[in-house]
Amino acid sequence: MDFVIPTRLSNRHHFTTAQKLAVLDEYDKCLEHGSKSELARAVGIGSRTLSGWFNDREAGILSSRSDSIKGNDVPEYQRMTVSDKKLLKQLQKENDALRAKLAKSEAAVDILGKASALLAAMAESATATDPVMEELEPGRPAWLTPKHSDPSL
Repeated sequence: MDFVIPTRLSNRHHFTTAQKLAVLDEYDKCLEHGSKSELARAVGIGSRTLSGWFNDREAGILSSRSDSIKGNDVPEYQRMTVSDKKLLKQLQKENDALRAKLAKSEAAVDILGKASALLAAMAESATATDPVMEELEPGRPAWLTPKHSDPSL
């Protein structure tokens, strides 16, 4: 376990709400059979107490007697349930994916802008170098125009 066990002055002292939440975060990570009971023994509380804290947290009513006495009670609107935490993680992942998609789209727009400017410059330079041919007679095709090989005629 990489978890730092919260300390109490004695068995009569209460855990703060922050300590309870830290223990419950570790409780959520316990997946193996018997690991939740092992965590409860390591912290020095009963497994029923730990499951009671879990239920209180899920209901949004987890608090501590020591916080109430010291005036450090966490307001109800600041508490997050497990489902709220899962939703937050899901939304953060979705937000990261959308940011990556936005960056990719912005890069594509930038490339398309540069390509458009390049094509416009190429078209402009092509029209500037095209030779201008004059029509001999307006409306008369060149093959109908007589060709004079002898200038004296």
